[in-house]
Amino acid sequence: MNSPRTRPWRRTVGLAGALALATSILAACGGSDEGGDRVAGQAPDSVVMDLRNDVDTFDPFLTAADQGSVQMYEALYDTPVRRDMKTGEYVPAMATDWEVTTTKIDMTFREGLKCSDGTDLTATDIANSMKRLADPKTGSIYTGRLFGAGGVKEIVADDAARTVSVEVNDPHSDLLDSMSTAFVICPKGLEDTEALATAPQGSGPYKVTSLKRGDTYELEAWGSPALEDPKSVPAKITFRVITNDATRANLFETGETDIAGILGRDSERLEGNHELIQGKAFEADSLTFNQRPEAPMSDERLRRVVAQAIDAAAYTKAASFGVGEPVNTVITPNMDCYTEANGDIGLKFDEDQAKADLEAAGYGPGGKKLTVRLLGYDVQNSGPDYVADALRKVGIDVKVTNGTQAQAGAIVYGDEGDWDVIVFPYLSAAPHPYPLVTKMSSNLGEGGSYNFGRTRNDDFDKYSALATGSLGDERCENWGKAEAALLEQTNLVPLLWPIANYFADGLTFNATYRTVDLRSIRAVE
Repeated sequence: MNSPRTRPWRRTVGLAGALALATSILAACGGSDEGGDRVAGQAPDSVVMDLRNDVDTFDPFLTAADQGSVQMYEALYDTPVRRDMKTGEYVPAMATDWEVTTTKIDMTFREGLKCSDGTDLTATDIANSMKRLADPKTGSIYTGRLFGAGGVKEIVADDAARTVSVEVNDPHSDLLDSMSTAFVICPKGLEDTEALATAPQGSGPYKVTSLKRGDTYELEAWGSPALEDPKSVPAKITFRVITNDATRANLFETGETDIAGILGRDSERLEGNHELIQGKAFEADSLTFNQRPEAPMSDERLRRVVAQAIDAAAYTKAASFGVGEPVNTVITPNMDCYTEANGDIGLKFDEDQAKADLEAAGYGPGGKKLTVRLLGYDVQNSGPDYVADALRKVGIDVKVTNGTQAQAGAIVYGDEGDWDVIVFPYLSAAPHPYPLVTKMSSNLGEGGSYNFGRTRNDDFDKYSALATGSLGDERCENWGKAEAALLEQTNLVPLLWPIANYFADGLTFNATYRTVDLRSIRAVE
């Protein structure tokens, strides 16, 4: 990437950033097929897919973005542009054309767009949806990520020309990518946002025909004008909420499920007999610290102790049963601006050095007692237990709080600071590093959802700000320096690259860690 273009700006993340596009060598036998009459190369008539957790809200701006919710939004809401999971390029969706710089994007939308209830969807309607997302009063944790630190200056729609222009106050080099996750909520949803939580008002290719929260959702394609080919998606999709890995694997083996995402040990028993499609996350799960002035982890010496007490390989085995991969950078190899050399910066596992550093800081035998509040959650399997045991081995007293991922998110995003250490899931829909800013920088403010650990790193703030205002090599150089600043001050410790193994005999598709691209599902011979 060189300079800003006046035509559509498309960027690839390279082959390493694309999801493996696998095909099954077995005959079609999925739960929804009932006769194996799928036609190779075409979208199947129906698909049964298991969600790893339930939808927390049908308001895509206020979600905690667990897998179940994100997958549901893929079906129910459309976006101005889409990122091709295979090539990494940005391609038309609701918008057919765009011009973008670091401060503005002008988009032209398709004719005849409609909501899933059949009502017309105008450029003004799309702009109003974006205005709600851009409004800080909405309370969305995605506002800063999509529109940058300075926020939106102006959003202007022209219904006659079918155009929407979004201009931001400060440079934000990822404006185009932002449009790939700016879900468009239809006017009825904007009129009653409280009702939107339980009743979707979507612009996407599917509408809900049957809904049982926490259990089953039945969806059907309605011929959205945003799809160039209405037959490019399965006519019907059944989402079932199956929170247990072993149960999802069992249902797949018995033919009751067409697509099952497996995160842990149950993947091993499926791999020998079934082809898998691997979905890798953007950004690594990383040890993250509560650095509020009164908290013990505000002391860099103690963060260094914790960093050296944890072995990334051992944590990966405990948390993902070896499905994920240990890493030493938070910007993962499939992302823009991955800097391999940064892997040499962070502290390495060294239990003896951790004990020595703890003693040097005045804690441990003969010194003060250090108590750490460790926050874990269910999807991490036995990862929190490993971290707790590792810290106890070096002389730290640990109090563990375990719950669901949503419960852990409520604690870290709250203002009370009732935690000291968490292995935080930085995974994002974005293939670029900017989401780190919304978690680690004071550029976006010190309260609420921004900078939940109250990280104070002037170099990270400096270089991340420079990165958002630059393109090409300069942009990546600045992101490399920004990540290095976090690693040098032990503001976080990368541990695990999350991976989901999707099993789907007789089907092929593109996917990420949290999302199967419904537009790419095809039958294979």
